[in-house]
Amino acid sequence: MKGTREQSVEIVARGVSALAHRGPDDKDIVEVDSSHDNVKVVFGHRRLSIIDLSEGGHQPMRDRETGNWITYNGEVYSYLSLRKELEDERRRWVSHSDTEVVLRAFAKWGVDCFEKLRGMYALAVWDVRKQELVLARDPFGIKPLYYYRTENLFLFASEIRALLASGLVPRRLSPEGLASFLDFGSVEAPATILEGVRSLLPGHSMTVRFSGNSFQTEEKFFAEKLWATDERVAVKNRDEAVVQLREILEESVRLHLVSDVPLGLFLSGGMDSSALVALMSRVSTERPKTFSVVFAEGKFTEAAHARYVAEKFETDHQEIPLSEDDLLGLLPSALSAIDQPTIDGINTYVVSKAVKESGATVALSGLGGDELFAGYSTFRRALRMKRLERFPPRLRRTALALGKPFANGSVQKKKLWQLLTSEGSARDVYKISRQLFAPDERLALLVEDADEVERENSNGLHDIVNAVSLYELRGYMANTLLRDTDAMSMAHSLEVRVPFVDAEVVRFMLGLPGAWKMRGDGPKPLLQDVIKDLLPTEFMRRPKMGFTLPFESWMQSRLRDQINQKFADEGGFIKLGIRPEAAQKVWARFLLNPRSVGWSRPWSLFVLANWCELHQIEL
Repeated sequence: MKGTREQSVEIVARGVSALAHRGPDDKDIVEVDSSHDNVKVVFGHRRLSIIDLSEGGHQPMRDRETGNWITYNGEVYSYLSLRKELEDERRRWVSHSDTEVVLRAFAKWGVDCFEKLRGMYALAVWDVRKQELVLARDPFGIKPLYYYRTENLFLFASEIRALLASGLVPRRLSPEGLASFLDFGSVEAPATILEGVRSLLPGHSMTVRFSGNSFQTEEKFFAEKLWATDERVAVKNRDEAVVQLREILEESVRLHLVSDVPLGLFLSGGMDSSALVALMSRVSTERPKTFSVVFAEGKFTEAAHARYVAEKFETDHQEIPLSEDDLLGLLPSALSAIDQPTIDGINTYVVSKAVKESGATVALSGLGGDELFAGYSTFRRALRMKRLERFPPRLRRTALALGKPFANGSVQKKKLWQLLTSEGSARDVYKISRQLFAPDERLALLVEDADEVERENSNGLHDIVNAVSLYELRGYMANTLLRDTDAMSMAHSLEVRVPFVDAEVVRFMLGLPGAWKMRGDGPKPLLQDVIKDLLPTEFMRRPKMGFTLPFESWMQSRLRDQINQKFADEGGFIKLGIRPEAAQKVWARFLLNPRSVGWSRPWSLFVLANWCELHQIEL
């Protein structure tokens, strides 16, 4: 950025202060070496100490040989093997941190080093020799990275609120981001909810140069090989695949356990978290710590299943009781912790707070299991749509004409009609299944609709199951689940790790025939077979429950007055480019017949209005 040193440092200091919750253990701000007289390069960092708790892991970190600087958020689980590869008898290591390994890897391989990093990360490196800033984000987007640029300014941060705290980012709502939020309940990258602020896409690096009195950027998709493949893995049959997959999963779990601070595991009692506990028992001699949030209301909890798993594997298990009053009491602070508007994430906030207060700094999560092992209903819908291709088009059109009168009613019926009238591709199934407001509903809400941008994530997979898996991984998982998990856990200075979302696991899973993932009884049959010697089949085959909060009930009762007030504020919606009467109609229809609208639609409008008011954002 241009300006005096003092001005630049003060701008970064405001952003660093806004990120105090992400790193309470240490902080620093440094002006790094720049040969541009009128350009100041300043790095700021907040540290949550996890590997190498000593001063050796202090950031921003400087490479003594090259002079390069790094500010880095995340964990590279393969750092010990990389450290051996980077051993140099002429240089000694000054820390035991993965940060120093990444810094040396960049010195040796440049931007090609990112392909070698197995883990989660968002980072920035100042290349002193080239006088370039390099940003990079892990292949799945586990860690966030946002940036804002003008002709003579380039800002980046782990959260949007840090960019806003700089005082240099206009508080304007992005029409593209707003349309995306209404489409899916979260904003699809690279757009964000703010005009001018972008999200670096997962698996991308960006090089920023100052040339011709302005900043120039160049992006590279370094994780293309991971996604752009339709090659089968080298296994003879499904049984052999099960054996290899077990080995890969065990290795991933083992790597994700590396930590110098207390580590635990979210144990909901569901299939994915139970599988992780089972796999941990195979790769670690230490008694695992497991945490379960339990509710007095039986319909919220899988406590009995979590207890069974904890007893079977003799974990150091802790149940954290929460009442409905506790949950509602946490809601205001959870809404304040949202970094971008989302219809999800409140449950993660609740669980993360409880686990952090119980003494853990790192927690493992089963996130990603549904996307990889075909646990969502989208997979079954895609297969049903594929079977419809056998019927002659004329017969399908006749059946659709007869069924049209029944399309009105519940959200599920409307989505079914959309599916039947679509081409039935994997993309159609994913987009309609994850859709919040239908296109006509979105048009009714917006005063001016942004041109719809087709966000094509397909990599040409011909296997319908793997294609849906890819859409779920790069869509819903990246833009909602991972983003919300990061924001809501780091609000409590808790790092969440996701062993299923690992490059080797994903590469192997996308290389298997999709039919193998659907063969068998009950949910996620392939995962069942992988751990069938560790957990009984009957336990694994029970219906999926999940951790869901009763928003439909709350919105009709204890939250009703609060939400009423928000929808009654017509001026607030007008500032966002949303027609108040259309928003109020969504709320009124929900109160009249919740199933016809679904709780997520009025909730999304409430969250959006609340977030924009909190951060003083207008269209």
